[in-house]
Amino acid sequence: MQHRLKDLLRPEHLILNLEARDAREALERLVAALVQTGHVEPEFARDVWEREQVFPTGLPTRPLASALPHADPEHVRQTAVAIGTLKTPVRFGQMGTDGSVSLDVRVIILLAIKEHEKQVELIQQVVELLQSPGLLEQLAAAETAAQALRALHQALG
Repeated sequence: MQHRLKDLLRPEHLILNLEARDAREALERLVAALVQTGHVEPEFARDVWEREQVFPTGLPTRPLASALPHADPEHVRQTAVAIGTLKTPVRFGQMGTDGSVSLDVRVIILLAIKEHEKQVELIQQVVELLQSPGLLEQLAAAETAAQALRALHQALG
């Protein structure tokens, strides 16, 4: 099944101005949105957090750091994306490090991918998206899901 990032964006999976004490709480809140719509099982939160400890997903995107957490498809029922913007940043380990280098992340794009072979393709689409000029600021400033979706669709073309 072909997945285009644009087709996976849903307003109920956008959590704006999220208040979280730390990265784990932020991830749990994003997973909860996917659980609520039946896309993942509750155990997906544990899977994502455990993977994050071994393979950090923080990205030093400019001007706001972002994170791209994901996990194996064991507890994914249907491929989905949840996006959260944080009111105040939370610390994520930087991708490509052992986690000892950390970043203050403001935007999280959580991928729940059912087909393991589609993971690289979707991650590439998200990385391209994150390079869109002004997108991160637009997401952080969005006050409604509609505003965030508009910015995302515009960046995706």
